[in-house]
Amino acid sequence: MTTSAPPRSAPPRRSRDRALTAARGSILEIGAARTTMVEVARRSGVGRTTLYRHWPDITALFADLLTRELAAVAERVDPTLRDAGPARPDARDADDLARLLCTMADEVRTDPLLDALRRESELIAEYVLHRLGTSQRRLIAVLRGLLAQAIATDGRLAGRDPDRTATMLFLALQGAVLSAPLADPPLDPDAWRTELHLLIRGYLGL
Repeated sequence: MTTSAPPRSAPPRRSRDRALTAARGSILEIGAARTTMVEVARRSGVGRTTLYRHWPDITALFADLLTRELAAVAERVDPTLRDAGPARPDARDADDLARLLCTMADEVRTDPLLDALRRESELIAEYVLHRLGTSQRRLIAVLRGLLAQAIATDGRLAGRDPDRTATMLFLALQGAVLSAPLADPPLDPDAWRTELHLLIRGYLGL
């Protein structure tokens, strides 16, 4: 008599991705406040024990989800922004960089998950008022790499420090993105993009 082998559990990476995808769907459907580890387990089919191996609590899961979402936004804008990476032969000048940053900020502003988190979760406040999270540090690193390329390519940026410039630009863009709904009107989406582009160019001295 033969017996069937017990079903194998999903590989760790696959179970993480399933849980994050389920959490995203839950936040969009019922809100962040009602998205719990129990709800994520139910939607994803990943056991709660496995979830707690990945994340100590729902806040940590949300933080990983935020990192994944921002990485996806960056890749939608430009697949080469997957990481900070070495300088590429097609390094952008300052004008290209300003346009790229404005486009990326607009993509973040209109991302449905980030909008849902901004509206009702304390998670955003934690990373705006108290500390930089993994996703923020990763974006600053990408921005630092882009700035280093632009500084090397465009003489108008000569003497700029890529670390300080990247951090200040990130803080300015983060504030503009998170507060965008508060300024409409007079800043409707088209006006917001126009003024943000002017802000970025002004800070870069263009």
